[in-house]
Amino acid sequence: MIWPVMLLVGLVVFGSVYWLKPSPRDKRLAELRLDAIKRKLQVRQFTYKPDSAKTGIRDDITGTSYTLMDNAKRNDSGLRWRVAGQGGWDTEGLPEGLAWHNQGTADDAARLTAALAELNDDLLLVEVFGNRVTMIPAERKTATAESYQRFLEALLPR
Repeated sequence: MIWPVMLLVGLVVFGSVYWLKPSPRDKRLAELRLDAIKRKLQVRQFTYKPDSAKTGIRDDITGTSYTLMDNAKRNDSGLRWRVAGQGGWDTEGLPEGLAWHNQGTADDAARLTAALAELNDDLLLVEVFGNRVTMIPAERKTATAESYQRFLEALLPR
């Protein structure tokens, strides 16, 4: 009679410990984010709420954002342009699936298109300010912190 009870207790303890173990996806994302932090990127959870009436971009964009700061331009913090990875009304010069939220120039669109070729991930949002660049990627299996860093450096205002 004591063996079934001990077996049941053992299974409950083992199951509880095993349930707390991170999944392979959690491990991969933790390694990606830690590598990004080591590369001096700021990593945080972020939700962006677009102005649907102005742009046609309807859904909130939630994900992990990666930010590269330019500390030399500390006081130049104004928004230059913003692109969302959703269908919207203004897509001039952008690859398919992307839409302007705050319009940039044709040169900005060309720089973004060139940088996307190196990204190895899907882009949900990118914001370019005078002193920083922030992006929310999809964090696919092919993503690397090195490609994120190169992408952000390519878009950082000069």
